[in-house]
Amino acid sequence: MKLTILGAGTCALTTERACSGYWVEAGSVRLRLDAGAGTMHAMTRFGLPWETITHQFISHFHLDHCGELPGLLWCFRFGRRAPRTAPLEILGPVGLRALLEQTSTLYGANLFDQDFPVTIRELRPGEAVTLGDDLTLRVGKTVHTEESLAVRVESGGRAIGYTGDAMWSDDLPRLLGGVDVLVAECSYVDLPSGSRHLDSADNARLGREAGARRLVPTHFYFDPDGERLAERVAAAGYGGDITVARDGLTIE
Repeated sequence: MKLTILGAGTCALTTERACSGYWVEAGSVRLRLDAGAGTMHAMTRFGLPWETITHQFISHFHLDHCGELPGLLWCFRFGRRAPRTAPLEILGPVGLRALLEQTSTLYGANLFDQDFPVTIRELRPGEAVTLGDDLTLRVGKTVHTEESLAVRVESGGRAIGYTGDAMWSDDLPRLLGGVDVLVAECSYVDLPSGSRHLDSADNARLGREAGARRLVPTHFYFDPDGERLAERVAAAGYGGDITVARDGLTIE
Protein backbone atom coordinates (compact mmCIF):
# COMPACT_ATOMS: atom_id res chain seq x y z
CA MET A 1 0.00 0.00 0.00
CA LYS A 2 1.01 3.59 -0.60
CA LEU A 3 -0.23 6.50 1.51
CA THR A 4 0.04 10.16 0.50
CA ILE A 5 -0.92 13.00 2.84
CA LEU A 6 -3.11 15.48 0.95
CA GLY A 7 -3.89 17.67 3.94
CA ALA A 8 -2.60 17.55 7.51
CA GLY A 9 -4.36 20.72 8.62
CA THR A 10 -7.64 21.97 10.02
CA CYS A 11 -9.85 25.03 9.64
CA ALA A 12 -6.97 26.98 11.25
CA LEU A 13 -5.67 27.87 7.80
CA THR A 14 -1.98 27.95 6.92
CA THR A 15 -0.01 28.10 3.68
CA GLU A 16 1.59 24.73 4.48
CA ARG A 17 -1.40 22.50 5.19
CA ALA A 18 -4.73 21.82 3.50
CA CYS A 19 -7.63 20.39 5.47
CA SER A 20 -7.97 16.65 6.03
CA GLY A 21 -7.35 14.29 3.14
CA TYR A 22 -5.35 11.07 2.58
CA TRP A 23 -4.77 9.08 -0.60
CA VAL A 24 -4.32 5.29 -0.41
CA GLU A 25 -3.27 3.11 -3.34
CA ALA A 26 -3.34 -0.69 -3.29
CA GLY A 27 -3.52 -2.66 -6.53
CA SER A 28 -6.38 -1.27 -8.59
CA VAL A 29 -7.94 0.53 -5.61
CA ARG A 30 -7.55 4.31 -5.36
CA LEU A 31 -9.11 5.36 -2.06
CA ARG A 32 -9.30 8.88 -0.64
CA LEU A 33 -9.93 9.23 3.07
CA ASP A 34 -11.83 12.46 3.75
CA ALA A 35 -12.19 15.45 1.44
CA GLY A 36 -11.34 18.65 3.26
CA ALA A 37 -10.73 22.02 1.63
CA GLY A 38 -7.61 22.09 -0.53
CA THR A 39 -7.40 18.36 -1.10
CA MET A 40 -8.71 18.44 -4.68
CA HIS A 41 -5.88 20.64 -5.90
CA ALA A 42 -3.45 18.75 -3.66
CA MET A 43 -4.06 15.57 -5.65
CA THR A 44 -2.89 17.25 -8.84
CA ARG A 45 -0.08 19.15 -7.09
CA PHE A 46 1.36 15.87 -5.81
CA GLY A 47 0.97 14.09 -9.16
CA LEU A 48 -1.84 11.75 -8.14
CA PRO A 49 -4.30 10.48 -10.76
CA TRP A 50 -7.47 11.91 -9.21
CA GLU A 51 -9.58 10.85 -12.19
CA THR A 52 -8.93 7.20 -11.28
CA ILE A 53 -10.37 7.37 -7.74
CA THR A 54 -12.37 4.22 -7.13
CA HIS A 55 -13.54 4.93 -3.57
CA GLN A 56 -14.07 7.99 -1.39
CA PHE A 57 -14.45 7.56 2.38
CA ILE A 58 -15.84 10.27 4.67
CA SER A 59 -15.17 9.98 8.41
CA HIS A 60 -17.73 12.57 9.55
CA PHE A 61 -19.63 15.61 8.35
CA HIS A 62 -17.52 18.53 9.55
CA LEU A 63 -16.55 20.77 6.63
CA ASP A 64 -12.79 20.38 7.10
CA HIS A 65 -13.31 16.67 6.38
CA CYS A 66 -16.08 16.57 3.77
CA GLY A 67 -16.31 20.09 2.32
CA GLU A 68 -14.81 19.19 -1.07
CA LEU A 69 -16.85 16.02 -1.61
CA PRO A 70 -19.33 17.93 -3.84
CA GLY A 71 -16.30 19.41 -5.61
CA LEU A 72 -15.05 15.94 -6.49
CA LEU A 73 -18.32 15.12 -8.23
CA TRP A 74 -18.39 18.55 -9.89
CA CYS A 75 -14.86 18.06 -11.25
CA PHE A 76 -15.78 14.61 -12.54
CA ARG A 77 -18.71 16.12 -14.39
CA PHE A 78 -17.00 19.16 -15.92
CA GLY A 79 -13.23 18.91 -15.39
CA ARG A 80 -12.41 15.38 -16.45
CA ARG A 81 -9.84 15.08 -19.22
CA ALA A 82 -10.42 11.43 -20.14
CA PRO A 83 -13.47 9.20 -20.53
CA ARG A 84 -14.50 7.14 -17.53
CA THR A 85 -16.83 4.17 -17.19
CA ALA A 86 -15.51 2.69 -13.93
CA PRO A 87 -17.83 3.17 -10.95
CA LEU A 88 -17.14 5.45 -8.00
CA GLU A 89 -18.23 4.31 -4.55
CA ILE A 90 -18.64 6.85 -1.74
CA LEU A 91 -18.53 5.39 1.76
CA GLY A 92 -19.20 6.96 5.12
CA PRO A 93 -21.48 7.15 8.14
CA VAL A 94 -25.22 6.85 8.16
CA GLY A 95 -26.59 10.15 6.86
CA LEU A 96 -24.08 10.41 3.99
CA ARG A 97 -26.73 9.91 1.29
CA ALA A 98 -28.98 12.61 2.73
CA LEU A 99 -26.03 15.00 2.99
CA LEU A 100 -25.10 14.55 -0.66
CA GLU A 101 -28.68 14.80 -1.88
CA GLN A 102 -29.21 18.02 0.08
CA THR A 103 -25.94 19.44 -1.22
CA SER A 104 -26.84 18.58 -4.79
CA THR A 105 -30.16 20.38 -4.39
CA LEU A 106 -28.50 23.37 -2.72
CA TYR A 107 -26.15 23.88 -5.66
CA GLY A 108 -28.93 23.45 -8.19
CA ALA A 109 -27.04 20.71 -10.03
CA ASN A 110 -27.41 16.96 -10.07
CA LEU A 111 -24.01 15.88 -8.81
CA PHE A 112 -24.95 12.27 -9.51
CA ASP A 113 -25.53 12.92 -13.22
CA GLN A 114 -22.26 11.33 -14.34
CA ASP A 115 -21.12 9.20 -17.27
CA PHE A 116 -20.32 6.39 -14.85
CA PRO A 117 -22.12 4.80 -11.88
CA VAL A 118 -21.91 6.61 -8.52
CA THR A 119 -22.99 4.60 -5.49
CA ILE A 120 -23.25 5.51 -1.81
CA ARG A 121 -22.65 3.00 0.95
CA GLU A 122 -23.48 3.97 4.51
CA LEU A 123 -21.49 2.07 7.12
CA ARG A 124 -22.29 1.32 10.74
CA PRO A 125 -19.61 0.83 13.41
CA GLY A 126 -18.10 -2.65 13.18
CA GLU A 127 -18.87 -3.13 9.49
CA ALA A 128 -16.19 -4.24 7.05
CA VAL A 129 -16.31 -4.14 3.25
CA THR A 130 -13.99 -5.44 0.54
CA LEU A 131 -13.14 -2.78 -2.00
CA GLY A 132 -11.18 -4.95 -4.44
CA ASP A 133 -7.75 -6.56 -4.84
CA ASP A 134 -7.90 -7.96 -1.29
CA LEU A 135 -8.30 -4.50 0.24
CA THR A 136 -10.67 -4.42 3.21
CA LEU A 137 -12.04 -1.34 4.94
CA ARG A 138 -13.38 -1.64 8.49
CA VAL A 139 -14.92 1.17 10.56
CA GLY A 140 -15.43 1.83 14.25
CA LYS A 141 -17.22 4.54 16.22
CA THR A 142 -15.28 7.48 17.61
CA VAL A 143 -16.24 9.95 20.31
CA HIS A 144 -16.46 13.19 18.36
CA THR A 145 -19.78 13.67 16.55
CA GLU A 146 -22.90 11.52 16.42
CA GLU A 147 -21.79 9.91 13.16
CA SER A 148 -17.97 10.02 13.33
CA LEU A 149 -15.99 6.92 12.35
CA ALA A 150 -12.39 5.73 12.46
CA VAL A 151 -11.20 3.40 9.73
CA ARG A 152 -8.79 0.51 9.27
CA VAL A 153 -7.60 -0.34 5.73
CA GLU A 154 -5.89 -3.70 5.13
CA SER A 155 -4.31 -5.21 2.04
CA GLY A 156 -1.67 -7.86 1.46
CA GLY A 157 -1.00 -8.36 5.16
CA ARG A 158 -0.43 -4.63 5.77
CA ALA A 159 -2.71 -2.19 7.55
CA ILE A 160 -3.24 1.57 7.76
CA GLY A 161 -5.34 3.08 10.53
CA TYR A 162 -6.94 6.52 10.47
CA THR A 163 -8.69 7.96 13.50
CA GLY A 164 -10.63 10.68 11.73
CA ASP A 165 -11.48 13.12 14.51
CA ALA A 166 -11.76 11.50 17.92
CA MET A 167 -11.20 11.92 21.61
CA TRP A 168 -9.70 9.06 23.60
CA SER A 169 -11.74 5.90 23.99
CA ASP A 170 -10.69 2.30 24.62
CA ASP A 171 -12.33 1.33 21.33
CA LEU A 172 -9.64 3.13 19.32
CA PRO A 173 -6.68 0.83 20.09
CA ARG A 174 -8.94 -2.20 19.66
CA LEU A 175 -9.92 -1.16 16.13
CA LEU A 176 -6.44 0.01 15.18
CA GLY A 177 -4.36 -2.64 16.91
CA GLY A 178 -1.26 -3.85 15.09
CA VAL A 179 -1.43 -1.43 12.16
CA ASP A 180 1.76 -0.70 10.25
CA VAL A 181 0.91 3.00 9.93
CA LEU A 182 -1.40 4.86 12.29
CA VAL A 183 -2.59 8.27 11.09
CA ALA A 184 -3.83 9.83 14.31
CA GLU A 185 -5.36 13.24 14.75
CA CYS A 186 -3.35 15.43 17.12
CA SER A 187 -5.31 18.64 17.23
CA TYR A 188 -3.51 20.11 20.23
CA VAL A 189 -0.26 19.85 22.15
CA ASP A 190 -2.31 19.78 25.36
CA LEU A 191 -6.01 19.12 25.12
CA PRO A 192 -8.29 22.02 26.13
CA SER A 193 -11.05 21.19 28.58
CA GLY A 194 -14.13 19.82 26.87
CA SER A 195 -12.49 19.23 23.49
CA ARG A 196 -13.39 16.01 21.67
CA HIS A 197 -9.98 15.56 20.09
CA LEU A 198 -6.60 13.95 20.78
CA ASP A 199 -3.40 15.68 21.91
CA SER A 200 0.27 14.69 21.95
CA ALA A 201 -0.02 12.53 25.09
CA ASP A 202 -3.10 10.78 23.65
CA ASN A 203 -1.14 10.09 20.46
CA ALA A 204 1.63 8.42 22.44
CA ARG A 205 -0.87 6.34 24.39
CA LEU A 206 -2.81 5.34 21.28
CA GLY A 207 0.31 4.38 19.35
CA ARG A 208 1.60 2.37 22.29
CA GLU A 209 -1.64 0.56 23.15
CA ALA A 210 -2.42 -0.14 19.49
CA GLY A 211 1.09 -1.48 18.93
CA ALA A 212 1.43 0.64 15.78
CA ARG A 213 4.77 0.29 14.00
CA ARG A 214 4.72 3.88 12.77
CA LEU A 215 2.73 6.78 14.19
CA VAL A 216 1.76 9.71 11.96
CA PRO A 217 0.30 12.60 14.01
CA THR A 218 -1.86 14.93 11.89
CA HIS A 219 -4.76 17.46 11.95
CA PHE A 220 -2.97 20.35 13.66
CA TYR A 221 -4.32 23.54 15.20
CA PHE A 222 -0.71 24.43 16.05
CA ASP A 223 2.74 24.42 14.45
CA PRO A 224 4.04 20.87 14.98
CA ASP A 225 7.63 21.83 14.13
CA GLY A 226 7.70 24.79 16.47
CA GLU A 227 6.29 22.64 19.27
CA ARG A 228 8.78 19.79 18.58
CA LEU A 229 5.86 17.40 18.35
CA ALA A 230 7.81 14.21 17.59
CA GLU A 231 9.96 14.71 20.68
CA ARG A 232 6.88 15.32 22.83
CA VAL A 233 5.17 12.15 21.61
CA ALA A 234 8.29 10.07 22.18
CA ALA A 235 8.74 11.54 25.65
CA ALA A 236 5.12 10.68 26.44
CA GLY A 237 5.87 7.00 25.98
CA TYR A 238 5.59 5.93 22.33
CA GLY A 239 8.67 4.00 21.26
CA GLY A 240 7.93 3.31 17.60
CA ASP A 241 8.73 5.36 14.52
CA ILE A 242 7.16 8.83 14.50
CA THR A 243 6.59 10.71 11.26
CA VAL A 244 4.83 14.05 11.71
CA ALA A 245 2.36 14.48 8.85
CA ARG A 246 2.99 17.11 6.22
CA ASP A 247 1.23 17.73 2.94
CA GLY A 248 2.82 15.70 0.15
CA LEU A 249 4.40 13.12 2.45
CA THR A 250 4.32 9.62 0.96
CA ILE A 251 4.72 6.38 2.92
CA GLU A 252 4.93 2.97 1.25
